[in-house]
Amino acid sequence: MFRSRSFRIFAALLASSTAAITATSADARQHGHVTIARGPHGGGYAAGRHVSRQPGSAQVTRGVITNGGHGYRQTRTTTRGEGTISNSVERKRANGTTMNRSSTATRNPDGSISTQRNRTGADGNSQAGWSTIYRTDDGYTRQRGGSTSNGRGYASTRDVSVNDGSITVNRNATTNSGRSVTSSRTYPRPD
Repeated sequence: MFRSRSFRIFAALLASSTAAITATSADARQHGHVTIARGPHGGGYAAGRHVSRQPGSAQVTRGVITNGGHGYRQTRTTTRGEGTISNSVERKRANGTTMNRSSTATRNPDGSISTQRNRTGADGNSQAGWSTIYRTDDGYTRQRGGSTSNGRGYASTRDVSVNDGSITVNRNATTNSGRSVTSSRTYPRPD
């Protein structure tokens, strides 16, 4: 009985993720598998993985459910195109809690590279972070920042200049509470 019940539960876990991935393109490829195991004392689980690939995107869904009702389903979606790669992950537990995280990296027209990261935990708390790196005539500049759902945040800049005999690093960081830190250091350039 556990064998058929677990398969139905896991099939339902996968159905909501794979139903929207109908192979409308001749280039679309899908594959997956389900493993069902049963222990000698009535314990057991069903686990599976499904992969769908299309030009410029891929989605991987995996999950596990035990006959005790514990388990999760995780869906990772990756897309690429026009200088941007994005990843998003959604993880749902059998108890109803959900965790999400995402990241994006983009090459901008001016040659800089920007990244963005977001995360929401099972308790609803969230964090976000971003950064951009620019090439300069004598080195690079990196700007970055972050924030949380409980009101904390910061922004910082790091500028690196490479000269004939030295490397200079200037840093500036400010929190949303008003605290600011600035530093400048020069190091001998390695031969």
